[in-house]
Amino acid sequence: MSKIKKYPITGDNGQIIGYEAPDKGIKIVVCDKKDADPIIIANHYSHKVTKNSFLSFLVYYYDKVSGAL
Repeated sequence: MSKIKKYPITGDNGQIIGYEAPDKGIKIVVCDKKDADPIIIANHYSHKVTKNSFLSFLVYYYDKVSGAL
């Protein structure tokens, strides 16, 4: 099994905001909670989100939003 090559994604200020694996078409990028919550509510088995989360991420698969963390 080969290791997936991942590369950092940087924002305008040079800070890392996520990672991508271009060979697999996957990107995971930091986002606002308000962007992730509707996806989590729609797809999580409990249809609820936590109120004490402090980091949210969007998951892109070939540049289309496919999930949230």
